[in-house]
Amino acid sequence: MRYLLRYLSENRKLWRVWLPLLVLSACTPLLAISIPVVEKRLIDGVLLARRMDLLPGTLALYGLLWLLTSVIGLIAGPMQVYLNERLSMDLRQRLFAQCERLSLAFARREHTGRTLALFVNDAPSLASLFSSTLLGGVSSLIAIVVGIFVMFRLNWQLSLAAGIIPPIVAILAAIVTRPLRPAARRAQEKAAELTERLQENLAGLREVVAFGRGRLQHTLLSTTLMELLRLRMRVAYIDTAIGAGQSVFSLTVSLVIVGYGGYLVLRGETTIGTLVAIRTLFTYVFQPAGQLVGLASSIQKGLGSADRIYAFLDREPQVKDLAGSRASCEMVGEVAFEGVSFGYSSDSRVLHDVSFVARAGETVALVGPSGAGKSTLVSLIARFYDPQEGRVLIDGRDIRELPLDELRSRIAIVFQDTFLFATTVRENIAFGREGATEEEIIAAAKAANAWEFIQQLPDGLDTLVGERGVRFSEGQKQRLAIARALLRKPLILILDEPTSALDARSEHLLQEALENLMRGCTAFVIAHRLATVQRADRILVMEGGRIVEQGTHHELLEQGGLYQELFDLQFAPRVDGQRLPAALT
Repeated sequence: MRYLLRYLSENRKLWRVWLPLLVLSACTPLLAISIPVVEKRLIDGVLLARRMDLLPGTLALYGLLWLLTSVIGLIAGPMQVYLNERLSMDLRQRLFAQCERLSLAFARREHTGRTLALFVNDAPSLASLFSSTLLGGVSSLIAIVVGIFVMFRLNWQLSLAAGIIPPIVAILAAIVTRPLRPAARRAQEKAAELTERLQENLAGLREVVAFGRGRLQHTLLSTTLMELLRLRMRVAYIDTAIGAGQSVFSLTVSLVIVGYGGYLVLRGETTIGTLVAIRTLFTYVFQPAGQLVGLASSIQKGLGSADRIYAFLDREPQVKDLAGSRASCEMVGEVAFEGVSFGYSSDSRVLHDVSFVARAGETVALVGPSGAGKSTLVSLIARFYDPQEGRVLIDGRDIRELPLDELRSRIAIVFQDTFLFATTVRENIAFGREGATEEEIIAAAKAANAWEFIQQLPDGLDTLVGERGVRFSEGQKQRLAIARALLRKPLILILDEPTSALDARSEHLLQEALENLMRGCTAFVIAHRLATVQRADRILVMEGGRIVEQGTHHELLEQGGLYQELFDLQFAPRVDGQRLPAALT
């Protein structure tokens, strides 16, 4: 319930929509209850009394009430849809903003499908709780209270006889609906697991087919589907039991009213119009009462979604702006690591006591075997993570003292695993900088050696790349990603294997472009292919999360350490099947 109150408080701005809807919801049952009263007058005061003079006025009043009810429905319907969609939209925006706030450590732990279920299933469920369920509850309560009052005014004996049954039904309904909330919550969690498994299988469809694991994945998916079916059937059985109880309740009340009411009419203690009016009124009262029982089910389902949504929204990001952080007036781009140690979990370290200084405008290459910590090191510069020990500084200032938006606006990154959005080539390149002109986009594409193949596309820059860039080769995707980074004109440029998917000719052309465009910015280049980094101002050689060597290409070859070993493995010729050291070639 505290989540419900919190949700209401957070959406105070929508009360200007909710309050008119509340008034309309209150008017609807009042008009509906007025109709049976007019029907009583029509039967007793006009038809049975044979008052022809009262017939036109009574029919006009009867028609007016129906017309007003219809008009209110026409007004309230679109307003309720707007409120529901607006609430869903706001919830999804908050969820997306939270996804952005949470560090990449969250993305490493949490499956995308489970997070996606919050957007697809839980947000609409919680929104409808406020936009329709609570409004329906108010309308139902008014209908019940006013309807019972009018019924007792018409004939208290008949109303009392019929009124004995609802409290009994309410008690039974409370007992039946009690297990609905945990059952609905488990069904939602299983639905999230299904979304997770579907997303994973579709993303890895190539691997599933290539390794012939379709049957296994199908079995796992079928198991999840069967478990979801079982949980949803449990919810359905509870809902069905509630519906069956309502039907029995309706039949019982009808028998009581018609039987006892007919007895009173035959004894002359009430009129036919009163009997018809009470019968109709009880229908108007019974339907809201049944809706209240259904609303109880909807509330339990909505609260289950609220539990999941607020558990997500209340997570504190591991990386966030510190109190008092302020933007830097001017930055030149000197990056320093001072005794930095970092691990993705508390019981292991990926980096160990890393210290170095990259001067402003310097190109620093990071080389070493896989798993040495190269990508982890550069991720700390962009504050995707914070180190457990030590500091990362820009221009002598701890980057934790800089606002995240300010820091990241000065950085451009080309990741090893290139991601393109399912939109046009133009928008993918322009993603690097808002407001980029056509000339700037083309210049970036040319600098990244991408303009040649872009011109050959059916619609040029306006060609759709498809989901994750499926229409392009890995080399083409990587060049588009490089163009996106170059368009940003960053102070600090991070290239994680920027030429890994390029052929020799494209790599050579790209190297020339990068050398020109990296002037004036501090660049970090990660590469396994050492030909990519030979012209770097300084090379950091990493092994086991530590910097074991540093210097220029020629200095490192002269040291005869790990860098020379890596260089020999790639470039030294073979004699009788054995590689010669680079110094002998």
